[in-house]
Amino acid sequence: MKILFASAEVAPFAKVGGLADVAGSLPLALAELGHDVRVIMPKYLSVTQGAEAGKWNLWRAVPGVPVPVAGWTSGCALDESRLPGSEVPIYFVEHHDYFSRPGVYGPPGGAYSDNLERLTFFCRAILAVLPPLGWKPDVIHLNDWHTSLLAVYLKRDGPAAQGGLPATIYTAHNLGPAYQGTFPPALLPVTGLQDSFPCTGEFIVNDQLNLAAAGLSCADLISTVSPTYAKEIADPAFSGDLADLVQRRGKDVQGILNGIDYEAWNPATDSALPANFSAADPAGKAQCKAALQEAAGLPVRPALPLVGLVTRLDAQKGLDLVAEALDMLPGMQVVILGTGAPDLEKLFAAAAEKYDNIAVWLKFSDPLARRLYAGADLFLMPSRYEPCGLGQMIAMRYGTLPVVRATGGLADSVTEKSKKGQKRNGFVFEDYSVDEMLAALQRAAKAFADAKKWPTLVQNALATDFTWTRSAGDYVKLYEAALQKV
Repeated sequence: MKILFASAEVAPFAKVGGLADVAGSLPLALAELGHDVRVIMPKYLSVTQGAEAGKWNLWRAVPGVPVPVAGWTSGCALDESRLPGSEVPIYFVEHHDYFSRPGVYGPPGGAYSDNLERLTFFCRAILAVLPPLGWKPDVIHLNDWHTSLLAVYLKRDGPAAQGGLPATIYTAHNLGPAYQGTFPPALLPVTGLQDSFPCTGEFIVNDQLNLAAAGLSCADLISTVSPTYAKEIADPAFSGDLADLVQRRGKDVQGILNGIDYEAWNPATDSALPANFSAADPAGKAQCKAALQEAAGLPVRPALPLVGLVTRLDAQKGLDLVAEALDMLPGMQVVILGTGAPDLEKLFAAAAEKYDNIAVWLKFSDPLARRLYAGADLFLMPSRYEPCGLGQMIAMRYGTLPVVRATGGLADSVTEKSKKGQKRNGFVFEDYSVDEMLAALQRAAKAFADAKKWPTLVQNALATDFTWTRSAGDYVKLYEAALQKV
């Protein structure tokens, strides 16, 4: 099967969030299953700078091609490289005015005013470069609202442009109201669409042009990044005004749990760690804990449970619960790494000054994040909602037990009560409340103090399989089902 994976961000070339991690790793797993998968993204400034620094090679695949946009014709070139450590091609759409900028979607804390124009061009350019490439995909996998217009354009003029209609899969990585790609309806002409075109009536939602709705309404099939989240987005509490559209698509909406790259996240080989370890030889984890305590300025106390958070400081992530619970934490140390809302940054900075058991790093650092995953005993994710979550999977890969709220992918990946096919690998609470979170932390602290039980739980976490192999197989089934619809 020929699969084109379209994404606005792909690790390691450009990354804002978890979408980049998925786009950089799922195609590798699909290729290992024998499929011809290729990835396409914009050629941001970070792509050019990475090539200049010798991080990857770039070469010209298509020297120039016209790209029709609303009312005129622009153009683009296409560069090519490979996903690191593989032969999977990745293409970069070059347009200096739109993409050669410091940010992906905007400057820190903001958005570019012409994002609709930029992403419309990206979708148009994808269709324009396929004929000169001489490669026609059977399936185009669209990721989040940034690429949703591809489904609309294919429905409108795909057969004539491509000599046949590829199937489309639209993956909603996050359908929260802030992640739907909304613009004033007066900007609809930027897309080159009209009210009479297929699906257009579906994506004027609540008097806004809503690009997530474009993907949900026009794609042949829809996926989300966990089975529980696929059910949750039928509720307005999770998807706002899009809930009705999700409900109407019914069985066309499926949830497939994300995986993680086990080579990129490997405590046995991770060079950022002060000591390596594995399920077969876990001794180095104690050294990682001691080193983390020292680096964070906390007393080195092996018998005290250490709770880690690598997170965006945001209300969605449940940081208001953590802030409210600081006076009540049950005999444990806490290390927080992340940036985000200024009020939360100020609050946690003050907490680190006030409490001798709390350390806060208000920054993002990949080496520090890895040391925290490896050195913590527990990893806290009390999210209001979490479409999938990767932190809990990475934590378990490093033998750190997650404490999570039962929502989205957290509910699908963390098990407190052993059940068929799943061993206990963490701690789970249901209600979004401080009391529920503290009760789960108390259960975790009690388990940590049990010298017989705790090593078994750590081994369970280390043994939990979140490789992409299973999920990639589920996506192949979804692609095959989509092909039956075109």
